Amino acid sequence: MLGKTRWLELKREPTEDAKKIWIIAPIPRQYKKKVKVIENDEEIEKTETIKYNAYRYVFVYDISQTTGEAIPLQCKEINCNDMAYFYEKLKAFSNVPVFEEELSGSVKGFFSKNDNKIVIKKDLSQNDKAAVLLHEIAHSLYDDFDYSKDRDLSEVFVESVAYIVADHFGLDTSPCSFNYILKWAKGEPKTVIDLGTKIQKCANQYIEKLEKFEMQEQELMLAA
Repeated sequence: MLGKTRWLELKREPTEDAKKIWIIAPIPRQYKKKVKVIENDEEIEKTETIKYNAYRYVFVYDISQTTGEAIPLQCKEINCNDMAYFYEKLKAFSNVPVFEEELSGSVKGFFSKNDNKIVIKKDLSQNDKAAVLLHEIAHSLYDDFDYSKDRDLSEVFVESVAYIVADHFGLDTSPCSFNYILKWAKGEPKTVIDLGTKIQKCANQYIEKLEKFEMQEQELMLAA
């Protein structure tokens, strides 16, 4: 799923009756802040760059609602391994143990609250594993929905959070995230919009926790 401008670049355009699919898109922002630090037993003032994400609603179109030149359909998996280091970092960051196992069918992973564990499908690519683990960690940290009654809301919320966090750290999950969100939202944009504030808040917290974890890891390496 892509925006109209991107579809036009690919020499396709939305049909007249194309339905807009609303998603929450992260917008990187930063500002300068003066802080006092201790260096060589002296207090000095430094300028620090504070990075954060703002968010806005944008709409995209599914390929089925466009016409034009033929292009390969986006796959539902991320067959890449250039983010293997990020997957390893997520395993260390996870608040519950992470296991890789053989899983049947289309199941890529799951979080078990009763067993206090996350299971990832063993034969996925490293990038796909990272995407799935981001999703399952979001379940373990932020999902407070009654899964037996509100599974649709739970999955829309968790994958939206995972998509924003993945994007922040340079992992493109759009080939699978958009279709996943659309499936559980049943094509209804209001479902995503109604969860907007909750999604933004939890995505920011998730990003902050991961960045703090990275900093702690770096400090430990320097101290070793």
